[in-house]
Amino acid sequence: MQKVTCSVEALEEMADTLWYVRLKPAQTVDFQSGQYLLVVMADDDKRPFSIANMPNEQGTLELHIGASPDNSYAMQVLTRMQEQGQIEVQLPAGKAYLRAESRHPVILMAGGTGFAYTRAILQKMLADGLHKPVFLYWGVRFEDHLYADAEMKAWAAEHRELTYVPVVQNGNEHWQGRTGLVHEAIMEDFPSLTGYDVYVAGRFEMAGVAREAFKEKGVEAERLFGDAYEFI
Repeated sequence: MQKVTCSVEALEEMADTLWYVRLKPAQTVDFQSGQYLLVVMADDDKRPFSIANMPNEQGTLELHIGASPDNSYAMQVLTRMQEQGQIEVQLPAGKAYLRAESRHPVILMAGGTGFAYTRAILQKMLADGLHKPVFLYWGVRFEDHLYADAEMKAWAAEHRELTYVPVVQNGNEHWQGRTGLVHEAIMEDFPSLTGYDVYVAGRFEMAGVAREAFKEKGVEAERLFGDAYEFI
């Protein structure tokens, strides 16, 4: 992995406790869509965050960070970025990157800021030309956590092969979309997951539950991708 210092080009609050970060590495970096980086807080303290964009000519790295005062793990990273204007990272990390050569239809499932991972994969697929069905399911606790809802609706309107399904766990009376748990929405919509490439990002607990549920629907182990599965 490369170790590189990045300047902080942007640090903006997208929604309550959700932050957008754009980093500019001091040198060219190499990674694939769906990989993550490690923020180096100390030699023995490296914190993973999904890269939310595909590789681009500008060489920038986008992050979506969920951070609240009671989440010191992420808040400390944001505080260092704000105070120092730069951060040291290592990359690339992760084996759950986009399998661009695959001809299988794709299901992308994101929980919360796990959306960053699925966004990078989807962005790359659209850039290469979408010639197969892709389904993006994004689950959040509250509607206002769908910070990229407008962008995803626009992408889906532009690409007929793309279906976007936001799922709100705690929808209020104004929410007109799907409610409940995101993996359950997929279970309801697909009689079988055999023959699909399934990419999963979110909390380990969610990824574990989804894996067991998707096995019941026939997902093939070699076609189920997620960084969590390296650890659980």
